[in-house]
Amino acid sequence: MSVQEIDADFIQDLSDERDEPDWLRQRRLKAWGSYEDLPAPNVIQTPGKRWTDLEELDVRSRGRRTDQRKTRTGIEADVPDGVIVADLEDAVRDHEELVRESLDSVVRWDENSLLAVHAAAWRSGLFVYVPEGVEVDEPIRTTTEVEEEARFSTTLVVAEENATVTVAESVEGGDETYFSNVVEVVAGDGAEINYGALQNLSDDSYQFTSKRGSTGRDASVNWIDGCFGTALTKSTVSTVIEGEGSDTRNYGLFFGTGSQHFDLETWTRHDAPNTTCDMFTRGVLDDRAVSAYEGTINVTKPAYEVDAYQTENVLLVSEKAEADASPRLEIDNHNVKCSHAATMGRIDDEEMFYMGSRGVDEEEARSLIIEGYFEPVFGELPFPELEEEFRELIHEKMETR
Repeated sequence: MSVQEIDADFIQDLSDERDEPDWLRQRRLKAWGSYEDLPAPNVIQTPGKRWTDLEELDVRSRGRRTDQRKTRTGIEADVPDGVIVADLEDAVRDHEELVRESLDSVVRWDENSLLAVHAAAWRSGLFVYVPEGVEVDEPIRTTTEVEEEARFSTTLVVAEENATVTVAESVEGGDETYFSNVVEVVAGDGAEINYGALQNLSDDSYQFTSKRGSTGRDASVNWIDGCFGTALTKSTVSTVIEGEGSDTRNYGLFFGTGSQHFDLETWTRHDAPNTTCDMFTRGVLDDRAVSAYEGTINVTKPAYEVDAYQTENVLLVSEKAEADASPRLEIDNHNVKCSHAATMGRIDDEEMFYMGSRGVDEEEARSLIIEGYFEPVFGELPFPELEEEFRELIHEKMETR
């Protein structure tokens, strides 16, 4: 079995093996050629402290492949006629113009070095296309069991005017795996796209992910991003609101144990008037786990009558766990309603006393409090199909404390 590190020859071979069109081959090579000249992704910093070290995400040592792909992704989809659900590799051949029109249109590979590597080396993923006026009632589900040293996966979801679709993707497994994941969501006028992700990779794996949506007029893009695994996750989930009357909901949850580290960024940019957003992240940290969160609401000059909120809450179960939150507002229009809040704290002693006075032992009381802490997220989810899996993972985390 041969092993090859990423370089220009690797990229050329990758494209040739798949008989890709020239535009995609050239895009791959251009992205790789820019890799060393681009900055690393931004990491969260506070005065006197840089929370995340991305050297552990060195793609030159981790970004390798073998000549045998072990990882497989299962796709479950019951969709109306005209809706396309396909592996992105196949879609490049079978639906070339649709893919070419939208690929890299929302997440630009020249933003940072890790996105450039991803654009050059992706070799798997999902393509979902919903034509005008079509509603997909059942969620499209994918489940990936990673069994490779490096995995580069791209998801592209396109909903035309007044179309509706929900996509839920789960990823698990890995063994010191580098998992790079880019998700692009394009919602046309009046369209609604719900996208949910659940990540439960092994605790010795590493994840870099960027998920971003764009909206047409009166469109909606909604997210739920759940992080449970990896030694280090660098995640960005964002929406660019381009059409008047559009909205986005961006919900995140995480549960860190051991020495896990989560660098989590969410942002929404309002480029159009009469738009709304709600960003809500909630997490629990135990042992020596660390989280750093940065949330940004950006309102540009053309965007008046904006209604936008963001909240981040972290529950510290251990004295050694650490968390930081940096919510920000960047407002260039006076006619808006925007607010932000962040809280970090430990389990309330009064709650523990109350539970103990009712005959609940200390460990069970902690578990009940932790489970209840996530309920506000579950109460708002536009993804009930993922709720059961989230609850199961929360129970597993509590059982291994």
